[in-house]
Amino acid sequence: RNTTIKNMASTIGIRLSRTILMVRNATDVANAVNFYQNGLGLTVVRHTDEWAELACAAGTDSTTTTTTISNNNNTIRLSIKTASNEAQLSVGYSPILSFDVTDMDGIVSRCAQMGGHLDGPIQYPAHGKVAALRSPQGHMIGLYEPAL
Repeated sequence: RNTTIKNMASTIGIRLSRTILMVRNATDVANAVNFYQNGLGLTVVRHTDEWAELACAAGTDSTTTTTTISNNNNTIRLSIKTASNEAQLSVGYSPILSFDVTDMDGIVSRCAQMGGHLDGPIQYPAHGKVAALRSPQGHMIGLYEPAL
C-alpha cells in the first residue's frame, strides 16, 4: 500500500515539502526558532525577523543527519512566519506537526525546559509511546516513539 501511495504521488507530481506556522511578531519567530532548533533538533536553514525556515529529515529516524538540505527531496521544511492579521492566528486553525523520535523522554524534557508543555500524559500503546505537546506559541506537536 505504501508503494502505491508513493507511486501515485510521484505520478501526479506532488510531495509534502513544507508546513507554515503563523506567529504574532519577530520575537515569536525568534522564540519559535529556538524551540524547534534546540527542543526538537530541527536545522535552521534561514532566519530573518519576520520569517524562518527549518528542516527535518523526512521518513527516517531522527538520528539521520541532513547535510545537503538546500535541495534534498528527503527533507520536510517548517516555515515560521509573522501573521499579517489576527484571523491567521485563530485558535483551532494550527496544523498538528508530528515527529517520529528515538528518545521520547529526552525530547519531552528538552521541550518542557524550553516552554513547551504536554497536552495530556504520554500514552503507551503496544506499538510504542505517543505524546502530544504544545509549543510555547501554542502549536500542537505529536511525538511517536515506536516500540523496539
